[in-house]
Amino acid sequence: MRRIFVLPTSWAGWGFFIAFVMLVLAGTWPVIGLVNRATLVMGLPLMVVWSYVIILSCVAVMLVGNRIVERDDHE
Repeated sequence: MRRIFVLPTSWAGWGFFIAFVMLVLAGTWPVIGLVNRATLVMGLPLMVVWSYVIILSCVAVMLVGNRIVERDDHE
């Protein structure tokens, strides 16, 4: 029987999994409610800056995770 989810097998894999889950949770309503204010940061609303930070952080975590997976596959 095949698994629906594939879980990480190394500490680095678990670390990146936890980092990605934390970033996804940072984009959910309770956290967004904290940053949804009429505050400008570099001329942009705080909510927009928060969204950019989450998106760029997710991309960075996925890039580093993919590099680790590629390195492990070639060994």
